[in-house]
Amino acid sequence: MALRLITSRQNEVYRFLKALTEPHTRKKHKAFLLEGATFVAEALEDEAWAVLTVALTPEFSETERGQRIISEAQRKRVQVVLMAPALFEEISGTETPQGAIAAVRQPQAERLERLKVPTVATALVLEGLQDPSNVGAVVRVADAVGALAVLYTKGTADPYAPKAVRASAGSLLHVPVVPVNSVSEAVNWLRANEFQIVGTVPEGGESVFEVKFGDRVAVLIGNEARGLSEEAKRLVDLSVTIPMVGKAESLNVAVAAGLVLYEILRRRLTQPEGSAR
Repeated sequence: MALRLITSRQNEVYRFLKALTEPHTRKKHKAFLLEGATFVAEALEDEAWAVLTVALTPEFSETERGQRIISEAQRKRVQVVLMAPALFEEISGTETPQGAIAAVRQPQAERLERLKVPTVATALVLEGLQDPSNVGAVVRVADAVGALAVLYTKGTADPYAPKAVRASAGSLLHVPVVPVNSVSEAVNWLRANEFQIVGTVPEGGESVFEVKFGDRVAVLIGNEARGLSEEAKRLVDLSVTIPMVGKAESLNVAVAAGLVLYEILRRRLTQPEGSAR
């Protein structure tokens, strides 16, 4: 079947995809842009229900990867179109577009009450992270360790912004990313579900390698420059610090989150069930 080539900015598909480059229209449509051949192909294979539209440049569509994407989209009954390179570049968030982009529904597990909490669980709370790349990288780590969800407060960068989506490397499709009004709202829900609340601080906390973690742990991650708010610090059960013996003054927030999450995972994988963590 011949694919439609879009050359006009008045075209409804172009206008829809272009709208998803803006935060307010992403929220309105409950959708976001997923860019890159690998991520688009994975979405079609694993989460085709969520893919609304796929757009390819004519040049990319003629490649082997492009043909596989077209075949999979058509097999899954997902709309796929060709888009003139000039229009595609206006939608793409990268300097050198790969030639494949998709509009994807935001996962619907957006409310806390929809989350089913297993006996052993890890959650994250992001408070005021400003860099969307950091938000996406933290979501990627959360996915890697099998976290239940990532909660994010008002004032945190949009997790569905193009930079965040790229940094998440597709993990936004795997982990519920749930907005909350405040850190206190998040903590109230976490306490009601018997989570241990752990705050990360650059200094003055217990070593992350020495504390005992519960079966359900929620890790609070603060702003890149200011860290956790005073309110958040008052709400935690314990504060942890990552030891540093070199001359670096701090760690990137995603690196710090990864170290804490993997220490929790390491305990669960290496210590007998029921023993002290």
